Amino acid sequence: MAEFSISVDLSGLLAISPIVRAGVFATLSAAVERVSMAGAERWREAVLKAPLWDGERQAYAASIKWRMTGPYSAQIESDYRYVEDIENSRPPRDLKRMLDTSMKVRISAKGRRYLIIPMRHNTPRNDALAKAMPAGIYEMARDLSSSTITGHSSRVSGTGAFDVKTKKPFLVRQRQYQWGDSLPAGLSPKLKPRHRTDIHAGMYRFETSSGSQKSSAYITFRTMVEGSSGWIIPAKPALFIAMKVVDGLQGDAETIFGAAVQQDLAGPPAA
Repeated sequence: MAEFSISVDLSGLLAISPIVRAGVFATLSAAVERVSMAGAERWREAVLKAPLWDGERQAYAASIKWRMTGPYSAQIESDYRYVEDIENSRPPRDLKRMLDTSMKVRISAKGRRYLIIPMRHNTPRNDALAKAMPAGIYEMARDLSSSTITGHSSRVSGTGAFDVKTKKPFLVRQRQYQWGDSLPAGLSPKLKPRHRTDIHAGMYRFETSSGSQKSSAYITFRTMVEGSSGWIIPAKPALFIAMKVVDGLQGDAETIFGAAVQQDLAGPPAA
């Protein structure tokens, strides 16, 4: 699990016993708590304004929590799985590496390994896991005649692996389909000029209703071929969201903590 945190710790500056500290510097302890709460809120607000897709933005913001770790120390943290990548940069990733590990690999007539990758497209207002398709595309896709999975069969894995139990070529399960209509190409612009078609071309609608609950899944199928130049997720620069929050919080914190210490040292007002 990834973890990224901002710490507030004044314990080392107060070289007196914890028991005395807890009573004498009560205002400072409360100030640490307030600054930590404010820091967590600032971090969430900064994430919600960051150039991330909405599902990632919401998940990151929701993961930010704060907690007191002592009378004068606190920690604001996120355990979002991609927090390190977002904060400190993401290196490029070649998705074709899965051709080396997937048992579902097939071999083309030219002897090249390939995989058929199902790509699910989210509907408007349902973009928690990925970006939703445009409303216009959805209106056309929802009217497609449905495709269905009619059964399953098996085929020999293109890896050339053998089953350790049967000592025969390893078999992988595959679905059998009855195809309905699909969307034509050209309804959306290509994401990149080098792409063969747009991301919505060939989209099928699968019925996923259960009882009275009506629902559909919208899927395109793309082929990942060994040696192709695509299927590479480009590097993304660091956003340094947390660092910017710390920089902005530091000046405010110094002022707040200084005032709290002065109030504690001055003691309660005279009766």
